[in-house]
Amino acid sequence: MTYIDPSLNYSQSSQISPKSKRVGSTILGGLLGMTCYYLPVNKDVFVNTAFRVTKRNAEKDIKTLQTIADEISKDKLSNESKIFLNGMGVNETISSIADKCRELKESITDKNKVTILKKEFADNFKKYKKDESLMDTVTSKAMGTIKWNGFKWGMGIGALLGAALSLLLTKEN
Repeated sequence: MTYIDPSLNYSQSSQISPKSKRVGSTILGGLLGMTCYYLPVNKDVFVNTAFRVTKRNAEKDIKTLQTIADEISKDKLSNESKIFLNGMGVNETISSIADKCRELKESITDKNKVTILKKEFADNFKKYKKDESLMDTVTSKAMGTIKWNGFKWGMGIGALLGAALSLLLTKEN
């Protein structure tokens, strides 16, 4: 016969530490916040992000062209540089490279050209949202950037809110 002492508490209670609750709530909040990736994309945000991507690409191309011009001046043009120039439709002369650099710089600084470019992005926004296969590399990069920024911000804000909520819930009375 087994003797049961009624003065002892035999039930097993699950003791979860407040630290574990805080960590769990922070992770859960972050996971919930990640759903911001799927929020709808605003047209104005898309247009501005697509222009920033275009500007970054133009600046990178200008820098590469300047490096190639330096190679030409030293008469040491590499095969990669020749391929790059051919892809951009530029002759292997310093004056052609300077003209292309000027053209690229103007495409991102001239007020009228920037307005036209942004209008094209805005006009095609609905088409891009319906069918992503219609996007070019710039608009695809812009859309991806917007979605991943939403993902990161959502995760961060969700984690902070989860941590704050867990601190309130585990607070000693």
